[in-house]
Amino acid sequence: MIKSPITCFTLLFAVLISISFDALGQGESSDYNEGMTVKFDSTGRKYIRFITSATFWARHTEANPGTLVNGVPKHSWTDFSLRQFRFITIGQLGPRFLILTDIGMDNQTFSSGGTPGGGSTGNGGNTFNGTLGKKPGIYLHGLTNEFTLIADKDMKTGKSRSFSLYIGSGLHYWMGLSRMTSASSSNYLALDAPIYNWPTVELSDQFARALGIYFKGNAGPVVYRWSLNKPFTVLSNPINYPVGSPEIKYAVDNNATGKLATTGYAAWQLFDREGNPMPYTTGTYVGTKKIFNIGAGYYHAGEGTVTQAGNSASSPLIRHNINLWAIDSFADLPFGGRKNWALTAYSVYYHYNFGPNYLRNGAIMNANVSEDFGYTGHVSQAGPGNNAPLIGTGWSWFTQAGLLLPKSLTNSNTRIQPFGEFSLQKFQRYGNANFTYWSAGGNIFLDGHYAKLTIKYQTRPIVENNVQAASKGTFIIATQITL
Repeated sequence: MIKSPITCFTLLFAVLISISFDALGQGESSDYNEGMTVKFDSTGRKYIRFITSATFWARHTEANPGTLVNGVPKHSWTDFSLRQFRFITIGQLGPRFLILTDIGMDNQTFSSGGTPGGGSTGNGGNTFNGTLGKKPGIYLHGLTNEFTLIADKDMKTGKSRSFSLYIGSGLHYWMGLSRMTSASSSNYLALDAPIYNWPTVELSDQFARALGIYFKGNAGPVVYRWSLNKPFTVLSNPINYPVGSPEIKYAVDNNATGKLATTGYAAWQLFDREGNPMPYTTGTYVGTKKIFNIGAGYYHAGEGTVTQAGNSASSPLIRHNINLWAIDSFADLPFGGRKNWALTAYSVYYHYNFGPNYLRNGAIMNANVSEDFGYTGHVSQAGPGNNAPLIGTGWSWFTQAGLLLPKSLTNSNTRIQPFGEFSLQKFQRYGNANFTYWSAGGNIFLDGHYAKLTIKYQTRPIVENNVQAASKGTFIIATQITL
C-alpha cells in the first residue's frame, strides 16, 4: 500500500508524462497563431481577442509547528486547489485606442478561498476564520482604456519608430519596481512568484493592480512604464501594547491621509525586443527568443504606514512614507543550434522601506488554520499553517534559473525544463538574521505555455527567537492550459 502523498503525486506525474509523450510523439502540435481572435477588417488592425488560462495544484504541505487545520492538530496536509483562472478580453477597434479587461479567481482550497454564503460550509464565521472553500468570487483583475500617442510602428509605412508613447487609465497592472512585479501568471519559469515581488499586494492594491493612469512605450532599446495611482484605503492601527514593548514602534498599514503613489520601471534590452501591448511580463520564452535585459524601478507612496507615539489609543500616530526600489536582470538565451537548448535566468534585488520594523507574514493558499494552544513545543513567529515572513522593511534577493533541454531528448514537441530558485532576505524587525528558501523542480511543456505540467518542491523559513530555526516544505504538481 502506498502511504506517502508525495509518492502518490510522483506516480501521478509519471503517468501524465507518459501519456503526454505518447500523445505528442508524432510531432503534432496545435498552432494557435493569434489565439481566439475575431477580426473586423481585412487588415487585422480592428479585432477582439480572448485569452483564458487555468492552473490546478495538487500539493503536500508540511505544517508549521503547533498548527490546527479545521481545529484538528496537523503535522501536514494534502489537498487539491484551483490556483488561478483568468479570462482576458482585448478590444482594438480603432488604430489609436484599446480596451483591456481581465477577470478571474484565485486560491480556492478545500477550506479557504470561498465567499460568504458559499453553502452550508461556505461561511464558517468566527470559528473558521471567516470563509471556507466553496464558491470563490469571480472578480475584476483589471480594466483599462488605452490611447496611442506615438505608435511603435508608423501606421502607414509599418516601419518601427525609435520612440513610442501610450497613455492609459483604469484598474491597471502597469506597475513599476521590477520585471516580476508585473509577471504573467500563465508563463512563469518556476510555477509561481516569490510574492514579495508584489510589495503592497491585497492591501493598498487589488491583487497587485492599482487605480490610476499610466504611460508606457520605448525609447530606443529602453522599454519603460510609469504610473500615478490612488492607493486603496487601508486603516490598520497599532495595537495598544504595554509600556516599553518594542511592538509600539512597529509600523502598520494606514494611508488615511490619501496621498497619491507613483511607480516606474525601465529596462535596457540588449538583444531581441519584447513587445508590450499588455502589461504581463514573460518568465521563460521556451527557446523562442534571445533576450538579455537590465532593469530598475521604484515605488513611492506618501504616508502609507504609521507607528504610535505611545501605548494608548489616544497616542498620536506618526506617519511614514513607503519608499521601495529594485534592480534586476533577465536572460533567455537559446544555444545549440537545431537542438534548441536554452538558458533562462532572472535575478532581482529589492530594497524596501515601509517604516520602522514593518513586517508582513503570509502564504500562498493557507488552509483554515489556527494556533494549537495545547502544543508545548516552539512555534513559528510567522503563524500557523504555511505562513512565513514575506514582505518588510529591509532587503530581499531572489534568483531563479532554468535549462531547456534539447528537442532530441523526447523526439517530440514535448520539452523539458528543470529549474531552481534561491531567496535571501533580511528584515529590520529581526536585526541581522538572514532568512532563506530554495526550490527545485521542472516544467514539461506539451505545447509551449499553452499546455504544461510542473513539479516543484519549495522550502520556507520557520522563525523562532527572531531567527530562522528550521525550514518546512511544500511539494506541488501543477497543470496549466492557456488558450
